[in-house]
Amino acid sequence: MKKVLLITLLLTTTRLLQAAVIDIGSEYRLRSVTLANPTYTSEAPIGSGKTIDQNYFSHRARVYLKGKFDPNIEVGTVIQAISIAGSTAPFINRYPKEDLTPFIENAYIKANEIYDFPINLTLGRQPYQWGTGLLISDDGLGFDAIRLDAGPFWNISTHLLTAKVKEQITLGDRDLHLAGLSYDWGLNKIRAGYVIEVDQTGSSYFNLSSTTSVSSEKISREFIDFQLEGRLEKGAYYNAEYVIQRGYARVPGKETTLSGSALTFEGGFDFIHPRYKRMILAFVFMQGSGDSSSTADGDEKFNPSFGHKFDGLERSGRGELFAGNPTTFFNEDKVIIPITVGSSVIATRPYNTTYSGIRTFGFKGSVQPWDYFIAGLEYYLYTAMEKSELGIGAPSLIQKSIGRELVISGQINYFKTLSFSIRWGKFFPSSILNDVGSSRLILEAQGRF
Repeated sequence: MKKVLLITLLLTTTRLLQAAVIDIGSEYRLRSVTLANPTYTSEAPIGSGKTIDQNYFSHRARVYLKGKFDPNIEVGTVIQAISIAGSTAPFINRYPKEDLTPFIENAYIKANEIYDFPINLTLGRQPYQWGTGLLISDDGLGFDAIRLDAGPFWNISTHLLTAKVKEQITLGDRDLHLAGLSYDWGLNKIRAGYVIEVDQTGSSYFNLSSTTSVSSEKISREFIDFQLEGRLEKGAYYNAEYVIQRGYARVPGKETTLSGSALTFEGGFDFIHPRYKRMILAFVFMQGSGDSSSTADGDEKFNPSFGHKFDGLERSGRGELFAGNPTTFFNEDKVIIPITVGSSVIATRPYNTTYSGIRTFGFKGSVQPWDYFIAGLEYYLYTAMEKSELGIGAPSLIQKSIGRELVISGQINYFKTLSFSIRWGKFFPSSILNDVGSSRLILEAQGRF
């Protein structure tokens, strides 16, 4: 796949020089990030009230070139560089380079309206998000994929995607496939999709009935997805999604049946107020099923591999710090749960072997009294869906509440090229974590040219 990508990049670069119309642009984003107790409970030592803080600056620069040719051919390239200021070490190990060394985010060729039919074909490393991004979102990395979009025919469009996420010559591969339909009905849209993930790269696997992860031989997940979104009278809007998961995880000597589901909903009003101009008021709900520790041969945790989770080097989701989605939340793998008897901590366990699944309730609102200024307020409540049984003689885990978060934000836009924003999220933990609390403050400046 790397050779194919290199050839695609050379072809796109060559063709760009011959393009009839060339669109060239760039963007740069600088963030100052201040995190207080980012691991929620990892005090030093637990019970001391001493928390771990983290402060850094992050950069992200992107340059894109897009050329259009006759007949209906489009060639695009995006180069990205990302890093923590003053550091050359990997930060989250997600991007090919995290030391401000440029890498290829996108390099693709697209044929539009093939033979004058409403059929579009895209080849190469390309951006892609299916619907809301719950199941599929490249999050700034791009997918090495072949994509076919056909329609609309009688208001119905067809979407096909096959992506090679990871290729190992002598070992197994990791692949992603999508077959979807979308239907436009006035201001409403209906989507139905069937997504397949196949991982044969030896990824680690564990569930709530076990306390240690093992290398898998093969993990296969299938998702049946239904989405509905639209706008109603007087600025009312809604979007909802329901997903059913099934599959299996094969480890040496054992095969576990995978199941699960997820439900998300956002609905409210996006309207023009006579005094405060544009206002948004909305209710938010989402949940992803958790694994039950009582089913040793089954895993009910909803767990897609390629859903939206990142915005650059920072996590993205419901809540500025918690950044929750129906699958996981920020630093979930680093959270330690103190097991207490009375006021004494008798043991600790990792969060992801103690709780599973997430349910979120909340609301969000914003007001834009002037064209150049937006203020926002959000509030979310988080609850685990399942909890483990710690074993005979151990204290019971009764509470599933994780905590709640308040988010305050503001943004100033200078024409369409520059924006300055501030976002602060204060997380208030439940008693299963601690009484210290956590927060994230981001100051951001971004330019687009």
